[in-house]
Amino acid sequence: MSAFIAVAERGSFSRAAVELCIAQSALSKRVRRLEQRTGAVLLERRARGVVLTPVGEAFLQRALALVEEANYLERHLSSAIQVPAGEVSIALPRRSAGLIAPRIVERCRLEIPRVRLNLLEGTAANVHGWMVRGEADVALTYNADLGAGFRVLPFMSERLVLFSSPGLALQHFGIEGPPRVCAVQDLSRVPLILPRKPDVVRVLVERLAAGHGFKPNVVFEADGLSTIRGMVEYGQGMALLSLSTSWNYSVEQGRLVAIPFSSPLVSWKLHLAHSLRSEGGAAVSRVFEIVRREAIALRECPTFPARRRRAWPIFRLARGTASWRPAARPRVSLPS
Repeated sequence: MSAFIAVAERGSFSRAAVELCIAQSALSKRVRRLEQRTGAVLLERRARGVVLTPVGEAFLQRALALVEEANYLERHLSSAIQVPAGEVSIALPRRSAGLIAPRIVERCRLEIPRVRLNLLEGTAANVHGWMVRGEADVALTYNADLGAGFRVLPFMSERLVLFSSPGLALQHFGIEGPPRVCAVQDLSRVPLILPRKPDVVRVLVERLAAGHGFKPNVVFEADGLSTIRGMVEYGQGMALLSLSTSWNYSVEQGRLVAIPFSSPLVSWKLHLAHSLRSEGGAAVSRVFEIVRREAIALRECPTFPARRRRAWPIFRLARGTASWRPAARPRVSLPS
């Protein structure tokens, strides 16, 4: 089946033979034996290569799954007697990397000292790209659409909030201060600064807007979170994101206000994922299990932003100015 897959994917016996480092005649015999055993013609031989027959197209999809599963079993059944070793790359989202990375490194150092870790930190789009391109073996990802060859486990759901400068919130929500909650429909009128597709937040916003029959009012596109936060603080637009240390600090300092959504649909989901195709399956499996345990421990930690139930301050219009100042006592609680 591996020989058949190689020929089918390359459309040529000669190219597949070079790739597999075997004689073309031997490769042809393997595929012919497979066709004899299945009782069907899988490949149509032509002067300039081969093409799949209808039966061959259906067989290819099943063969891919079977070969992938066989490779997975071969790697992982021997893990009980192997000492995990080698290099494993872990991709982490920027908002939680600083909290979880030290815990992962310490646990791996104690439990699997022969494994070398390569830590990658980036945006949700970065993490997804590293996994799809095979540059990372294990990840905490907000995008579960990784395709075949990955094990993906749902981990937690985080509510998104609308961040705005006090002045811009005053302009769009009135002089009494930001509302306790906002609606999905508000995304059609407030100026939004969003990342470009296929960023998970951008896709979520556009899906919600389409479901409610409107277009989101996107005034700027920017991919860097620091850039977006700076533009929002400057009053150039509003942004959607879940709570994080840096954005929380801006709220606490009065540079931003955070407005929860009334709909629970405005949320993104964090997943644990690891590649089933990575070399060194024993090491990848052990690192994935360590990441899973430490992620669970972090989820229960009070310092993790998604766990906070912080009371956001009510902002009142300061006398003689066009800006808001925090009131003495906080009264608005963000839903968990």
